[in-house]
Amino acid sequence: MRKLWRTVCWFEVTRMLAMRRTALFSLLLILAGCGSHSSSPVTSTPALAPADPWTMTSHDTKAETPALLWNGQIGLRIGADGTGAGSMFLIDAYEAAGEEKILPQPNLLAATWKAGTAKTTLSPVGATDYSQVLDMKTGVLTTSWSQQVDSKGVKVKVESLVHATMRVVAQRWTINSDGFIELAYDCPAPAQTTIDNSSSKMFLADWYLPGQRKVSEHDSLVGDAHVAAAKGALPWMASNGIFVSAAADKGKPLTFTRTLFVGRELSSKSAISLGEVKSDEFKARIVKSEPFGSVLEDHLKQFAAEWKTDIEIDGPVEDQQAIRSFVYYLRGAISPYGEMSVSPMGLSSDIYFGHVFWDADIWVFPALALTDPERAAAISRYRLDRGNQASANFQGWVSAERPTASGKMGPVTLDGLLTGEKYPWESSVSGKETVPGPSQFEEHISGSVVFSLKQSEALGLISKSPVFQVGSYYATRAVADANGLREIRATVSPDEHHTGDNDLYTNLLAMWSINEGKWPEKPTFKLPKDDQTFLTYDNDRLKSYKQAAAVLSIYPLQYPPAEAQAKTMMDRFADKVIKNGPAMTDSVHALIWARLSEAEKAYATWHESWKPFMREPFLLFSEKRSSSRTYFTTGAGGCLQTVLYGFAGIRIDTRKAPGAKWSTPLKAGYVLSVAPHLPSDWKKLTLRGIHILGRSYTFQIAGSEVNVNQDK
Repeated sequence: MRKLWRTVCWFEVTRMLAMRRTALFSLLLILAGCGSHSSSPVTSTPALAPADPWTMTSHDTKAETPALLWNGQIGLRIGADGTGAGSMFLIDAYEAAGEEKILPQPNLLAATWKAGTAKTTLSPVGATDYSQVLDMKTGVLTTSWSQQVDSKGVKVKVESLVHATMRVVAQRWTINSDGFIELAYDCPAPAQTTIDNSSSKMFLADWYLPGQRKVSEHDSLVGDAHVAAAKGALPWMASNGIFVSAAADKGKPLTFTRTLFVGRELSSKSAISLGEVKSDEFKARIVKSEPFGSVLEDHLKQFAAEWKTDIEIDGPVEDQQAIRSFVYYLRGAISPYGEMSVSPMGLSSDIYFGHVFWDADIWVFPALALTDPERAAAISRYRLDRGNQASANFQGWVSAERPTASGKMGPVTLDGLLTGEKYPWESSVSGKETVPGPSQFEEHISGSVVFSLKQSEALGLISKSPVFQVGSYYATRAVADANGLREIRATVSPDEHHTGDNDLYTNLLAMWSINEGKWPEKPTFKLPKDDQTFLTYDNDRLKSYKQAAAVLSIYPLQYPPAEAQAKTMMDRFADKVIKNGPAMTDSVHALIWARLSEAEKAYATWHESWKPFMREPFLLFSEKRSSSRTYFTTGAGGCLQTVLYGFAGIRIDTRKAPGAKWSTPLKAGYVLSVAPHLPSDWKKLTLRGIHILGRSYTFQIAGSEVNVNQDK
């Protein structure tokens, strides 16, 4: 949704060829790590594993998109061999000045295993039993394969995780061999890093064998594993990293674990801290038993608790797998305890520099508001915590004589102190505007932020939204036309391909904000239209658009006159979006078609909103059909909104949905209602653990019928 010129790396690749899923490799999933010792190379492209509602499986050692593990505080990728791939990203590792770009960090799981007399690299390339499985129910990635080393069969299994909520990364390697074989593990040394010109952040790492002490430069490895230390070899710390020498033998597998804490410096560097994060404070607890097991146990408990909220369908397994992937990755994209919101690419890369856009407020927040309110609230808190900066942005804009996309409006002549809040197009750690180009004139951003905050207020996630302050900004930004209506001129439309006057979505948000979060009885702003229905902006040529713009008046704004003309507007605009536009456009189209009771059209459009954007084998969401860069949280949020607010028919508004089967009052005069529109392929839709004003509900939807029970 951002301009091409803002991209650091814009690798456009040919869309991945669709490959039919087969059942051939389902047996390998069960036998992961227990296959043949043959090292014969694979001569054909591995088939995709069949869709599974809980797991995503790779049998391809050359898959272009590596697995992603994240929790909103840490984001890293794991390569086909179970080691770290590419950079790691942290929620608080940003430049201290300038554009406040996110800073790539060394991937703490980058490493190499060497085995045997020839120091052969342990690698799955050529293995016939290779498997890498991401279990969404547990958040654990398991990689396994077999290979030949010194004429001995070696089986490798590695389990990797980023803790569900804490700043902890952990791995467990299990290496079996049918004969004695020496092993060496080499990785870069974790070191104290400087973030924001402060040394208060650092990486701490420990290496363990089950039941034994931490491995250090003075320890020898003893225990259940047959280790090289028995032959006089000691682990040692090299100047360029950590090198651990060990061995495996028949009946004596090597189990090697790593537990890494990534966070604030501890008073005792010899202790492992799980750093339970609450309001950015880390409560350290010493792990007295083997750390990986403790981390895994705590992690699994957290995942089990989170999956009490789930979306289940009685329908195609491919749909179920996709829906769970949206829930799974969005949960990992944002931390309920962090001080940042979520970037369009989260902590998966430095594309868009980790900055926060309206994507977080309009596309991600609604997807999480009912399924994971703590994480949704973090998006709202981020904006509220930067309210003072938004006020400073407004004052700076006024002092600069109110610049627009085509010049300056001039100074403001007003008695008394002029106040308002102006939220930046690209916001970072400070809440300042960080974009140097014309995108800063996308005037819909402030209205989008406060519209989301009003929804958050209605759901009880925040106490008050700053509608008045943003309305004051728009009152200062608008001018009156000859008919007494207000206009916003020289603004960049959410279409992003057009700069001009009176964008429909922008003017509606301005009108709603000035009217203190309500729709006036009669329009007070110019709303572009012709003799049929609304236009996207003045002089709309009705030819093509980069992404959804005018139809945003139907959803998420739910402007009554636009909803009344929704069918005409969709017929006019839906087929004019460019093919290589961002992913979320089709998801909002699908949602609107569902609300228009065109469930089958909605279902087909919903498939178009994610199938061309999913990158196998781990269903990683790409921003565009022609791009391989992932993970696009905006697209996932849009697709999940289609399920919740389209097919399930949930509506949050000041009025009930027409034909609602169930409703309940919210705060600030809002009401939540349900009027479902299921596609025929879904016999039933169950929403478990839906959170409304501190209570949890289960919705069972079959056809147009809705059964609601409050959870105990």
